[in-house]
Amino acid sequence: MRTLITALLLTSLVSPAYALRTVAVKNDRALIDLEGEDLQVGDKLGARDADGKARALLEIKQVKDGRAVAAVIKGRMQKDYSVAKYTPGAAAKPTAKSKAPKSNSAWGFTAGYAMNSMDVKPTGASSISLSGSSFNLSAFYQMQLDGRISARILGGYETLNATGDSAAAACSGSSSCKVEISYLGLEALVRYSFIHSKTMDVWAGAGLGFLFAIGKSSNVLDTSKISTNQTIVGSLGLDYHLSRENFIPVQLDYAIFPDNSTSSAKQIILRAGWGMNF
Repeated sequence: MRTLITALLLTSLVSPAYALRTVAVKNDRALIDLEGEDLQVGDKLGARDADGKARALLEIKQVKDGRAVAAVIKGRMQKDYSVAKYTPGAAAKPTAKSKAPKSNSAWGFTAGYAMNSMDVKPTGASSISLSGSSFNLSAFYQMQLDGRISARILGGYETLNATGDSAAAACSGSSSCKVEISYLGLEALVRYSFIHSKTMDVWAGAGLGFLFAIGKSSNVLDTSKISTNQTIVGSLGLDYHLSRENFIPVQLDYAIFPDNSTSSAKQIILRAGWGMNF
């Protein structure tokens, strides 16, 4: 009977605005990221599971640096429950209408368009500027690290194509110099979400890229010396949540190939695709 009464009391605990995030749960205490909400000691929070069923009622005991320690006063709390401020008498709505992510871990894929620029330094000739565009296709996995900090790892097919006009002697007798390289690429980014809401995350990130050449053609570079490359990457992005499970990732990368004795290159890559939360 006690369990039944508790369940009935919990059916109207949570409003539909799932703006908060559970960081950790231990015994009868939960650490909650307030995500910018102005909550105070003594405020009540309600928690729901993935099916929209009310599971716990909590009371905030301490607030510090945008996080709160809350005590579980009814029900049972788990880390994957959605949390919102408890408004007495508020009508509960199905969580299927909420766009808050189901999980902080996700996977998906992106297609990319790259704008390439390159400076080549042939032996005995002046530097040659090349430019061009190419396409990429990648899969990604992302995970939460701490608070608004997360990591995204992309892997797939990357390309660098560029052409330019120069003296025929520098380009194996042709008046047009060209570089066409395809890679198996891996990119690792650390991201910070500076705008976070139920429907979107706007983030900035930085990381490294690792490229392994799988196809190469050039009349201005010695392709026998092209095997691997590394890049330094800066990124801006937007994850737009269509539902608790699905989102659209948009990402703009600026990748720098470190200078060497024969060439240097830069890429601006616009990526967009489809993501799914676990």
